[in-house]
Amino acid sequence: MKLFIPGPTQVHPDILAEMARPAIGHRTPECAQLWGTARAGLSKLMLTQNEILMLTAPASAMMEATIRNLVHEHSLHVVNGAFSKRWFEIAKSNGKQAVAIDIPWGHGIDADGLRAALEAAKAEGKSYDAVTVVHNETSTGTVTPLEPLAEVLADYPETLLCVDAVSSMAGAPVRVDDWKLDVCLFGLQKCLALPAGMAIAAVSPRAMQRATQVKDRGWVLDFLRLAKGNEKEQSPTTPSTAHLYALVAQLKRIEEEGLENRWARHAEMAAATREWAASHGWLPYPQDGHRSETVSCIARGNGPDFVPALESLKAEGLLVSNGYGDLKGKTFRIGHMGEHSMADLTDLLQRFDAALNAEVQA
Repeated sequence: MKLFIPGPTQVHPDILAEMARPAIGHRTPECAQLWGTARAGLSKLMLTQNEILMLTAPASAMMEATIRNLVHEHSLHVVNGAFSKRWFEIAKSNGKQAVAIDIPWGHGIDADGLRAALEAAKAEGKSYDAVTVVHNETSTGTVTPLEPLAEVLADYPETLLCVDAVSSMAGAPVRVDDWKLDVCLFGLQKCLALPAGMAIAAVSPRAMQRATQVKDRGWVLDFLRLAKGNEKEQSPTTPSTAHLYALVAQLKRIEEEGLENRWARHAEMAAATREWAASHGWLPYPQDGHRSETVSCIARGNGPDFVPALESLKAEGLLVSNGYGDLKGKTFRIGHMGEHSMADLTDLLQRFDAALNAEVQA
């Protein structure tokens, strides 16, 4: 099955071969070298000098770690899709006084909206320890510009900016240091094009300092414990050495392609997908200015029913996602990310057209 879903995505055969390498002891010099090489490569990928933390876990674990380490009591969550809602629910499940800013799906929050929420809290005599934002909401293909939000938060130094870049990292610009992100987290299975199984975060010095002040951070998810392990290039717990081998190899492949070239490839595929969709009378689901370059979420508009074509493509070994949750049957999502090329995308769209034509003629 060839995956054109919003993750997991295709893995290059050379990377799969790295996953098959024999396990090594996680306290050996060889593993320490792998760990250090991976962190150095991730710093380049994320354009940051911040602490790089790694967990053998899903990205959701790093979302929970962010809450446990950085939130004393109050957190603010921009909710504009399924995964931003998850971060809000994680905070509530950890006993935090979590507040959601509900944004219509397909939209992103702007600077004025964030400032209004922060000022409303200030008028009540409280402040938020952190605000969470999903940069690229996978459920709707909606991107939220982060720089304007960081500019707002410069006026609220007690509030940390925590970002989920799960479906944008390595596929679209994410400039951790330039954008002053206190936490930027992601998993491996999207634009990085690796098998799922590790969570990564870049954590700023002031966020690490905050962690020293927060009680009950847990053990496995403790930022300070993870950072202490980095001093010896080790994980506090047993890591997946298979993922480390694959991660180091893939970071090298990305460096050889060139990060900006990789971003441009994803942008080109996004533009081609939107043009193709328009030719059928379909519309981008996200509002203008908030359309992802890694996941295209397409609404039916005046176009034909796409659901039968999705089933036909699946029978041919091409998997494209129907809409998420309540958007099922109303939208579909094409993940043009990771190792996919324009040639791959062109083949998919041609086969999609053939499936649509077959339905018309049936």
